[in-house]
Amino acid sequence: MKARLGGYALWQLRDFVFERAAAIVVVNAAYLWVGHQQVTVANAALAQGGEPALELGRRLVAAHLGSVWFICALIAVNGISANDRTSGRFRLLFAKPVNVLHFYGQAFALHGAAFMLGTVAAVAALTRMVPVNGSTLGSALVILLVSYLLAGGIGFLFSALWRFDWLSTGGAFGVALYLAASFPNARWLGALPPFWRIFEQIDLIKASAALEARPLLWIAAYGIACFLLGLIILKRRPLAT
Repeated sequence: MKARLGGYALWQLRDFVFERAAAIVVVNAAYLWVGHQQVTVANAALAQGGEPALELGRRLVAAHLGSVWFICALIAVNGISANDRTSGRFRLLFAKPVNVLHFYGQAFALHGAAFMLGTVAAVAALTRMVPVNGSTLGSALVILLVSYLLAGGIGFLFSALWRFDWLSTGGAFGVALYLAASFPNARWLGALPPFWRIFEQIDLIKASAALEARPLLWIAAYGIACFLLGLIILKRRPLAT
């Protein structure tokens, strides 16, 4: 009898909680503490209320996003398929006729939802410290979504290729940021993972400006393309390799 893919969802979420959730909580909590210290220093601005307090809220949300988005996305997707191959767990997972592409596609979506939930909870905690308006929260949600699609999609691709996916994703992140800073107007930057574009969008939150649709669409498209390429590799390569 063909196995039902939905039956694996709870087990995938369980694995996420035990293997990844604690690290994401620790990272967010550490930067929340930093934000709390900044609020303490800025008590005078908060006492005035109105725009100065909202400005502080925007800056804290932007600073938190800029600090955690890549780390937490990398934690969420690290080893998503490579761990099953290197540990031999794939033999148990696919003992029943489960579609490999559907299985890992579902895992990618569930990990993304859990990443969003954990980081949104941290941003919500910031709103208990400082006033944050709705537009800032909406922009934060959009940035978190596209950041997971980009970092998660690239990590998924590397995980399909080999077991050092975290190292490859981190290396791509560092190289892309360095080249974008060194050659800001180079046309060939368009071929690189647009990690720096996310930081540009986060800076717009600080300035109380609207996010830019075109860069956001390119970020999401790049990540989705990497994810789909990872699925193609998983379909063609033997899991035992």
